[in-house]
Amino acid sequence: MAHRTLVHCELASPYLFFMTASDSKAVSLTALSSSGSGLSKDQKAFNALLRQIEQRRDLLATWEQVSAESQPVYVQKLLPLRTRFTTLSVELIFKLDAQFDHDKLSLSDRQAISALILHLLESHGDDVGDEAQLKALYNRHSGSDFDHDMTLEVEELKAHMEAMFGESLGDDLDMSSPDEVMARARAKMAEYQAREEAKKAARAERKTARSGSAKADAAAARREAAQAELTQSLRDIYRKLASALHPDREPDEQLRVRKTEMMQSLNAAYEKQDLLHLLELQIQLQQIDQHALNDLGDARLKHYNKLLKEQATDLERELLMTEDRFRAIYGIHSPQRLTPNSAKQFLHLEIVRMQDSIDGVTHDLEMFADLKLFKRWLKEMKRGIKEAAAYDQRDGFSY
Repeated sequence: MAHRTLVHCELASPYLFFMTASDSKAVSLTALSSSGSGLSKDQKAFNALLRQIEQRRDLLATWEQVSAESQPVYVQKLLPLRTRFTTLSVELIFKLDAQFDHDKLSLSDRQAISALILHLLESHGDDVGDEAQLKALYNRHSGSDFDHDMTLEVEELKAHMEAMFGESLGDDLDMSSPDEVMARARAKMAEYQAREEAKKAARAERKTARSGSAKADAAAARREAAQAELTQSLRDIYRKLASALHPDREPDEQLRVRKTEMMQSLNAAYEKQDLLHLLELQIQLQQIDQHALNDLGDARLKHYNKLLKEQATDLERELLMTEDRFRAIYGIHSPQRLTPNSAKQFLHLEIVRMQDSIDGVTHDLEMFADLKLFKRWLKEMKRGIKEAAAYDQRDGFSY
């Protein structure tokens, strides 16, 4: 991160203050010394945490921008393509089903048609039509019964989850609903994690008890004192800032509006214990300077580092949630971490891929106009099915 020059402003000139304070990004904490040499371990940790927080803040801001830019792209370009592709795929399913009984098709041709229909149903089953149509197509081409197979699938899922947790998920589950099984499994997982946390806390308590109550009481007292000092430090910073920013004490209307905005920002930062933002505000108002930061005592610095670490962790959690929301909205299933740039690239590539898929299904539908073309196309499809099955078997997958 490039070092930024600290902005100094004369509070005697309220309009200069107004212009300087209008952009909080104009102020940032720099290294505690010009060369960075001779810093203590805690000072280096302080600087590293500041850089980490700023990087994560910037990344969140970029995510917000990419999310805002992606929404119209999705609605205007990608969603219509996906809808068109689904419509054509469903049309292909029914055309294949209609062709199934053609008297000039061989048994292997019909088997290939059934395999293609089952594959397409797996991808587009929810869009085929009503549930009766879905079941009829599945039953005809699988040689099995949809309801029976779904029950077996859910029972296997239930048995797998019970083996994982080492206990029953209960006998009151709707065995026709995989979603209900997964919901019950998630609840069991939460219960399991709560029990493990309770066991961990109990072990820690027993360990503390064995080490002696006097020693434990002293450690607890130190923790309470440290937390109290930290809380007091934040409260002191807040009070100084609130005194300078209180809009009721500002006669100038324009500055009163600006101070109201900054006061709201201050309240939010104090509520979240956002130490970095509070320090930035102090620098903006010249309540502290670089020299004061360099002279932070060891105890105060340790307290500040604890808060900054918690803030960095919260930002990382927020980044993961933002990424997960983007995945859910746009249907991204890649196991790799997403960045704003890779998310934008995904949308672009997905638009290209969907257009290629539409062109492919359109071409496939044209094959039904001539039986010779259709049989040649079906032969290619059979070869593709065999290659896919061999690949899946080699990698340990089965259908």
